[in-house]
Amino acid sequence: MNNQDSQIITRGNERNNGFSEQKELMVSFLWLFVPASLLLASIFYAFSTQTQQYELQATLIRDESALKSAGELTSLLFEQKLSDLLVLAEGEVLKNYLHDESMKNWIRAAREFSLFARRKPKYFQIRFIATNGMEVLRINNSDNAQQIVPKNELQDKSNRYYFQEAIKLEEGSVYISPLDLNKEKGVIEQPIKPTIRFATPVYDGYGEKRGILIINYTPVELLHRIAENFKALHGNTVMLNSSGYWLVGAPDEQLWGFMYGNDKTFAKQRPDVWAAVSATEKGTFLSDDGIFIFHKAYPLNRDNLGTVENIEKRVAAIENRSGDRYWIYLSHISNNLIADLTAKRMVVATVTYLLLFLVTGIISVFFARNSVQKKLAFRQLQQYATTDGLTGLANRRELDKLSTREFKRAQRFSRQLSVMMLDLDHFKRVNDTYDHTVGDKVLKHIAGICGSAIRGQDLLARYGGEEFTILLPETDIEGAAQLGQRICDNVAITPCQVGQIEIAITVSIGASEMEVGDEDFQDVLLRADKALYEAKKRGRNQVVVSREGYYLSSPAFLSDE
Repeated sequence: MNNQDSQIITRGNERNNGFSEQKELMVSFLWLFVPASLLLASIFYAFSTQTQQYELQATLIRDESALKSAGELTSLLFEQKLSDLLVLAEGEVLKNYLHDESMKNWIRAAREFSLFARRKPKYFQIRFIATNGMEVLRINNSDNAQQIVPKNELQDKSNRYYFQEAIKLEEGSVYISPLDLNKEKGVIEQPIKPTIRFATPVYDGYGEKRGILIINYTPVELLHRIAENFKALHGNTVMLNSSGYWLVGAPDEQLWGFMYGNDKTFAKQRPDVWAAVSATEKGTFLSDDGIFIFHKAYPLNRDNLGTVENIEKRVAAIENRSGDRYWIYLSHISNNLIADLTAKRMVVATVTYLLLFLVTGIISVFFARNSVQKKLAFRQLQQYATTDGLTGLANRRELDKLSTREFKRAQRFSRQLSVMMLDLDHFKRVNDTYDHTVGDKVLKHIAGICGSAIRGQDLLARYGGEEFTILLPETDIEGAAQLGQRICDNVAITPCQVGQIEIAITVSIGASEMEVGDEDFQDVLLRADKALYEAKKRGRNQVVVSREGYYLSSPAFLSDE
């Protein structure tokens, strides 16, 4: 927000007589919400002896919502990674290299990938692999340091599962690997680095497949956020892959078992629960030792794919390849926990009250907002009547009202009051040379310079056409002259930039102050207007001050440039 906007808002708040939308909304909300919430509190205190079914249902709803949120978070992050993959794969720099595999083009592609890796620190590897499985280009990204791997250190990845799967795809298709641990030269990297690989085939301009582009992404932050969310749930919650191996929430010795040749899985530990989990996308399973709540999270939410740039044409291909890739968020609420919840009947009533408390709050906000919007609409109508539509400044009607008030105050308390009349020199020439649209921009440009020069208590108004008026309370004629000179100088050395055009503009200013014998503000304004006329007559681009019947002029400072 520039100074002009700040000035307009300040004066707008004064014209609204201190009206605060936030305050009015809060007052209206409390008038509705407090009585309703007290009534709800009384009702649910009487029903504090709720049944075990209600206790359990409330817990299930809460845990199901949290598991769903974790799944939605996964889908959202994956959509972003997929978009990044396609942007790189379709980039002009990579296309140029495919058509001319010179060292110069290789370096250009490497630099582009390196820059992309620097901006995306969670991508610890970006690679282009040829159709024979050999790496052509690889960027390692570690500790915010990007390394372009030399050609003699590039590796053969033809035997890796992600290459073998991705190289089979058609143009526009995307491969998403399972979540596993990164390996370097066949050994699990330490410390462990959870990894998901996004890959897509790369074609040249002749429609020939030249290889695949792979992004190695470490979802450490995602897994950490999921683990933190699990801590807030009532049940014991874990994250499993589609084979039933633990990824989050289990003891360290159970995590990533498939990477270490460990065949212990949740599927083997609880085959009854696993059968229910395998049969549907989400739900609950009642067992002898409590209730299991589960929710499957897919890498990509098909409902949102159409909103991701460069993806909507590839929906079918993505679904065919990623439909069986999912993770399972599973929460176990034991019988002991259920019994504990049942014993705390007052807690049940409180939970129920809080839910309805929230609903009541939403309804109260709705009605309160409706009430405030009506008040605000009325205030805005008042403001439109007092504001110039082009510049956002006070209009002449508002100037008349506020100037009369300031004049009476200055007269009553023997205060100083000055006013300036400002007119753009040869403004008709601007409209004739360009058009009225450009002329409007010049007017806004001048309003901005004036607005940045005045104080908070001053009033800048559009008097009419290309004329502006500045009301200066608590200011004598010397202060007004100094301000006028500063504005005149700034306008003269600051051309209005309209596209590629710079439009030089100058202003003439007349200033006067309240004198003994003035009956109303029009007397002060008339002298300023005459001083403005005198400034025009003396050659424009200057400030003329009216004092006791004399005119003193000061031309604007002009730069030598």
